[in-house]
Amino acid sequence: MSAFTNTMSVASFASKNGITNLEILKNPKTGKIFGASNTGLTFRVSEKLNGKLTMDCQVSWFTPEDGEAGYMIHPRGEGAPVVSALSFAPANAENAI
Repeated sequence: MSAFTNTMSVASFASKNGITNLEILKNPKTGKIFGASNTGLTFRVSEKLNGKLTMDCQVSWFTPEDGEAGYMIHPRGEGAPVVSALSFAPANAENAI
């Protein structure tokens, strides 16, 4: 089964990795779309993006069922509906058990 892990916003990913420029390119030989950064990282690009980067994009480590794992740029997921939730005030570490 394919898996997406370590998902974060494209802005957070760029900041954490020193990226100042991210482009979507088309390989002239294969016609395939891919992403590249000024730091040399390359990315798979989800077909759902239609070749358009926005600040709503996310980056995940993608592990396909077959093939090589790597980063993928994709639209932010809708997520699952919340069934139940709890909220907590920030805890004081000095009083932790």
